[in-house]
Amino acid sequence: MSSNKSFDEVTKAVKSLVAKNGMMIMAEVDQGRMLSMTGLNLKATLYIVGNPVVGKQLFEQDHAVGLYVPVRIFVYSDASGKTSVSYDKPSTLLSQFQNSKMNMVAEMLDQKLEGLANMAAH
Repeated sequence: MSSNKSFDEVTKAVKSLVAKNGMMIMAEVDQGRMLSMTGLNLKATLYIVGNPVVGKQLFEQDHAVGLYVPVRIFVYSDASGKTSVSYDKPSTLLSQFQNSKMNMVAEMLDQKLEGLANMAAH
């Protein structure tokens, strides 16, 4: 999802919206800073986002879900300086478990992440 906002504005909005949506940032990876060691100038941050109560519902079904939960949100600026928000779609990742309870939670997470990305970008 592309934005006309600056990278800093979008990252600030993502952080705020994660909290307002009952989630928490469990980890923040400044990939731009890491890649600067290679000479690449990039604004890019990966957020690992989740809610322990929701996570518990998924882990009770299958512990292998830990490969995909908590979810990932990626904010980055492209070569032209335009900022974007991307995220893994939980329903796509969790569909491989063929579990109706997981699918219901994943679809709810899809909606939360889509709303969050839209609001952060606009």
